[in-house]
Amino acid sequence: MKIRLYSKSIWLIVGLFILTSYSCQNQYRIDAKKLELNKSVVLKAHEEVWSKGNIDLINELYSSDYVAHWINGGDTDLEGLKNMIIEARNTFPDLNEEIIHIVAEGDLVVTHFTSSGTFLGEMGGISPTGKKGLRPEIAVHRLENGKIVEQWTVADLLSMLNQLGIEL
Repeated sequence: MKIRLYSKSIWLIVGLFILTSYSCQNQYRIDAKKLELNKSVVLKAHEEVWSKGNIDLINELYSSDYVAHWINGGDTDLEGLKNMIIEARNTFPDLNEEIIHIVAEGDLVVTHFTSSGTFLGEMGGISPTGKKGLRPEIAVHRLENGKIVEQWTVADLLSMLNQLGIEL
């Protein structure tokens, strides 16, 4: 009797182990799939919205509750983001963002990238110099339901201004 009870206990433990293992693997697949989806949304924002100026995709990629936090302390909502992209593309018509690193964890996607472009339009009252500049940046994006809902960005504006021939 003890042998049978022991045998049943072993099978119960093995069964629980298999069930737990399958559940963990399945959860890993779901999490990995969500991380890849989140990364693809952020990559599309960099490539299509910023680099190509396709602001029609903003409502697809960004939440209506979107808020961007900038290093200077200012925040931008979704409408402000649209205006910022239009202004940036008017100032730097060849604006391009090149991803160097992308990392995803939980609901966050971090990108390390460079923004480059030729200064051909007025920027904050400063006349264009026609020079090309490159600015390293890091952005942390928080996503919910497959859309960017919040973003924190740090950019090296000073080095780009120097490259553009703008003295402060």
